[in-house]
Amino acid sequence: MQKFNRAKISKILIFALCLAIIIAVPIMAVLQKREAKADEEMTVLSLWQIDSFEGGRGSRASYLQNIADEFSKKTGCYVIVTAISAESARNNLNNGAQPDLISYGAGIYGIENYIKGKTPYFTWCNGGYCFLSLDTSANFEDITAENAVINGGVDNYVDAVALLCGINGAVKEKPTGAYVSLINGKYKYLLGTQRDIYRLKTRGAEFSVKPITQFNDLYQNISITCEGKKATIAQQYIKFLLENSDKVAKLGLMSESKSLYDDEMRLMEGLTYETRLISPISQNTKSEIDSAIINCDIKKLKNLLN
Repeated sequence: MQKFNRAKISKILIFALCLAIIIAVPIMAVLQKREAKADEEMTVLSLWQIDSFEGGRGSRASYLQNIADEFSKKTGCYVIVTAISAESARNNLNNGAQPDLISYGAGIYGIENYIKGKTPYFTWCNGGYCFLSLDTSANFEDITAENAVINGGVDNYVDAVALLCGINGAVKEKPTGAYVSLINGKYKYLLGTQRDIYRLKTRGAEFSVKPITQFNDLYQNISITCEGKKATIAQQYIKFLLENSDKVAKLGLMSESKSLYDDEMRLMEGLTYETRLISPISQNTKSEIDSAIINCDIKKLKNLLN
């Protein structure tokens, strides 16, 4: 009887153990999935937005944050966008502070050594240069360094545009100042960008536009500056950003892959440029470009642009 009870108890214990394993394995799997999901939900990426050139309207940092918020709803991963100047970005990087992503204008220097991944950068929107005139019948054939004013821009190479367009030496003013000089009739033409188109549209002015195709460096790029798991998620964010490129019309900027406008901005879309600067550069390259512009060395300048 004792042997029987022991045998019976052993069978019951074995059955109970097997049952416990059968129940525990799927529970553990579910818990592991939840933990993995929780880890993913806790992933936070930092993104620096550098405005190296004037946009059209609105804030690119706010735009990127709105895209990030949509991305978060779909993936559970968070992206925090911070607006920062090019100089502050360089100082921070030199001092060891580094984000996971950087959005910046083409031609910026000092970040090239921090970029990771097989594809160094992705262009998510762009602007363009143009001549503007309040003379709606202007044919733009009489533009000279004397009757044109230049929007000096921020960190973009507007001096290269002036040189390549044949108005090197024209007066260069701060962005708003150049626009006011045109409005006040001080100059017939303004060498500006899409931002000046929006300034004139906001004023309700009638004007003529001639896109400049000799050169463009008004490209907003984004690069990954992290590695590992974060880099994978950063890549997903960039993909999501590019998939929503039709929304950049909210910024008054353009997409290289889509036509977005049916007003004056339509003239700025789908252009082919003789020369471009679309990538980040080194400080040495910047110095060479600056030297070529100062010396009016067009051949050297074109060789330095890509």
